Amino acid sequence: MKRIVVAGAVGLALAGGVFLFRSAQTPPLASGVTTPLSAVVHKTPTCGCCTNYITYLKRKGFEVEVQNHDDLTAIKEQYGVPAGMESCHTTVIGDYVSEGHVPAETIMSMLSEKPSIAGVALPGMPSGAPGMGGVARGEFTVYGFSTDGEVTRYGE
Repeated sequence: MKRIVVAGAVGLALAGGVFLFRSAQTPPLASGVTTPLSAVVHKTPTCGCCTNYITYLKRKGFEVEVQNHDDLTAIKEQYGVPAGMESCHTTVIGDYVSEGHVPAETIMSMLSEKPSIAGVALPGMPSGAPGMGGVARGEFTVYGFSTDGEVTRYGE
């Protein structure tokens, strides 16, 4: 009987340790954002930085579904990504679009604040952005865009 009690106590201690370890690894979410954060990333099959960005989103607490496309033009048109705001992948999160290597903190802010925009974009593939190699040169300029194509600097 002692062995069963001891084994049970050890099992509970291990389970508690795993829970605490996982909790310590899960990043805090912005207020008003519920878990799990589900994202659908539309990308081309061979894009390495897109794969790195997906890994980044998963580390930030997102559940990610990947959809590969040979051509993303129709996806960008479907979700209203304005000309000049394009990047290598388009992510759909709830009612919003995130174009390119947008930092998770910006996405979480958008989900929490619920602005009247279609989404956010970090155009191009800037060095040092999440999922990209290299070193960031200053802060990234993230843009918000509306369903009618109006583009403004996000957060201002």
